[in-house]
Amino acid sequence: MEEKKVSIILPVYNAQDYLERCLNSVLNQDYKNIELIAIDDGSSDNSWNILEKYKEIHGDRIKIIKQKNMGVSKTRNKGISIATGEYLTFIDNDDFFDPGYIKRFAHEIDNNNLDVVVGGYKRPNSKGKIIVNTQLQDCEFSKYKIVAAWAKIYRTSYIKKNNIEFLVSNIGEDINFTVQAVTLTKKIKIIDYVGYNWYYNENSVSNTAHKSLKNGLQFEYLINNIYDKLKNYDLESKDIIEFYFIKLHVWYMLYATRHTPYKLVVETLENNIKWLREKYPHFNENRYLGLGKMPGETLMYQFIVWFFIKMIDFKVIKLFMAIYCKI
Repeated sequence: MEEKKVSIILPVYNAQDYLERCLNSVLNQDYKNIELIAIDDGSSDNSWNILEKYKEIHGDRIKIIKQKNMGVSKTRNKGISIATGEYLTFIDNDDFFDPGYIKRFAHEIDNNNLDVVVGGYKRPNSKGKIIVNTQLQDCEFSKYKIVAAWAKIYRTSYIKKNNIEFLVSNIGEDINFTVQAVTLTKKIKIIDYVGYNWYYNENSVSNTAHKSLKNGLQFEYLINNIYDKLKNYDLESKDIIEFYFIKLHVWYMLYATRHTPYKLVVETLENNIKWLREKYPHFNENRYLGLGKMPGETLMYQFIVWFFIKMIDFKVIKLFMAIYCKI
């Protein structure tokens, strides 16, 4: 088939230890018509010198940009704005592609005239051992299972036309982009291919620490931004969207409340329940709540979401959170 150009957006920040592996995995793809947009977001290490070296070798196949630190959201949005490929995808600077990654995704989106294709991912550690292998089922909820922007390919014109952007926020910037991207079109396909390698660095802070409510997380800003965008397309009332918002609230309460003062936890819990009741008055009756009711979601997460909502119904959720926030 004719190879249509694929733009690959790579934010770079202090990535000298892993950047060459990432760049090699992109530039040595079986698929040759690519445009790698590598944006150095104010690195203080040797990342920019590495990018310059690769630019000398690969010429027009790689665009390199150096900027003051703006954060990953603004950097990715800048990458989208200058992308010239018919399709675009993302990679993080310590991750890497399997050799046939772009070819597989480009084949799927082009041959089926799609806007989005969603795949799975692997988590290799420093010894090369795969500690997680997430393969998606071909069902609707699978498009919400991986909220990272990577492991997907998008039609560039679709992203730009619908003004789908990363949110400048201290939590969930990927969630904002991904939920919109996979919801605003019916031209989407889930594939069982697993070719994205999300590197598990045992020494990384991101793998050992969680963001906390004490940091003033902008969760309400995130969910309102997503909800309002979906409402503009009359999509916010779908049962599966309601379930996703329920899951998102449950995730947030379990993710950000450990070692947090109970008073702050209760205040956040009450605000979240209020939001759900205002937007979805019967959220506790959502038809996907319960074991085996949401194809594509793991039984463990189905149980966690269902159990959390039941604790709200039986008015024991504050007692549970009092215990949980001290763990």
